[in-house]
Amino acid sequence: MTQSGAFQTRQPQFKGTIAEQSDLRSVARLCRRAVGPTDYILKMLPNVMAHGRLFLAWYGFELVGMTNFDKCVDGSGWLSMARTDPDWRRRGVAMFLQHQIIEYARRKAIGPLRLWALSKNKASIGACDKGGFMLVCEAAHVSCRLSVKKKAKQVLPTYASDTQLQSFLRPGYSSKMNGYIARGWHFMRSSERLLRQLEKQGELYVVGDSAFLVTRPEIRFKEPQSSLTILTGPVPEAMKSARKIAGTLGAKNLSSYIPYEHYLLSIAKKCGFRRSPWGSHCFVFEKKL
Repeated sequence: MTQSGAFQTRQPQFKGTIAEQSDLRSVARLCRRAVGPTDYILKMLPNVMAHGRLFLAWYGFELVGMTNFDKCVDGSGWLSMARTDPDWRRRGVAMFLQHQIIEYARRKAIGPLRLWALSKNKASIGACDKGGFMLVCEAAHVSCRLSVKKKAKQVLPTYASDTQLQSFLRPGYSSKMNGYIARGWHFMRSSERLLRQLEKQGELYVVGDSAFLVTRPEIRFKEPQSSLTILTGPVPEAMKSARKIAGTLGAKNLSSYIPYEHYLLSIAKKCGFRRSPWGSHCFVFEKKL
């Protein structure tokens, strides 16, 4: 166990640290105990521990819980990958980690904080309520496989006028998630400033009557993946166009969080997207600091 990065705590029986490479075996064991040998985090651990802020909770020399923390492009914070040892559930581990991350975020002027929990995960939802996190929207995670077509004609990113950009924020598709959008793993509050920032990164596309974001491929689960964020317009048009764009960028998988609505889920299915079991119905929570 590493002692670096230890924090003061309101619950002195736990000790908090930020994971180092020497903790890899302990973290992997925790994931297997909490979820099982098929836990998706196991495939991501080396990258997460090298680039993320994985907060750990220890009782003596026993690792009893963890939560990962990312800073989003809009300056907010994102909590994910929460795991608690089965023998330590409902004993304050999740609240301890929340306190560690909140203190860290305040010191770094990061906020607000957000996370999502499965709608059926009553324990996680209870911890969110107890920690002062408020439910802000519901979503479902969908994804599709792509055939890489780098030689196909590329669609260039769009540079929108102020009028266009403002129109993407009007009530419509975005209101189905209460004005929040998901980019990659993170949910953020949609704003003109955020969209302009992502436009500068070459992620904004306008095709026909649809406007959406497609991220450049990143290696996840050992293959290049992009994410889709629909802003406005016909959903089928956005999904079909985004599939082609992501394919020309070299992605093998395209994923998206869409509003949890049966009609939209049926459209996604018709466009070749399938719901992810681990994100089939998500409750997104937010805590203002």
